[in-house]
Amino acid sequence: MRRTTGTAVVLLALLMAVGCVTPPDPGPAVPTGIAGETADVLFFWGESCHACHQVSPFLDEVAADHPGIRIERIEIHGNPANTTRYHDVNRALNVTPRGLPEAVAGGRAFFGAAAIREGLPAAVEAIEAGRRA
Repeated sequence: MRRTTGTAVVLLALLMAVGCVTPPDPGPAVPTGIAGETADVLFFWGESCHACHQVSPFLDEVAADHPGIRIERIEIHGNPANTTRYHDVNRALNVTPRGLPEAVAGGRAFFGAAAIREGLPAAVEAIEAGRRA
């Protein structure tokens, strides 16, 4: 099998330089909330995802412990626009999506229930500390 990736990249760069091809839209700013508001935490989940349902009460606890933090829950299995948003957010973070559940906070992505439970509290506290500074 021939590798043409380097050639394709050079060709694409040349086509963009002469205006024949426009660069892709980088997507929304991260994190993005509903109606243009910025959410502090984005929680991507799926209706049929067992781990998503297991971590959801933990998000309720985070919200109760940090009333100034806005958490947006985004179900992606039943909504193509939300699925696109999931990929756009991960692209903007320069991370490869690794499945659900995923929480995004403070410019970081936490994949899986264990990573969310371990990493999200510190990210939320950093967001709050930034507001107090």
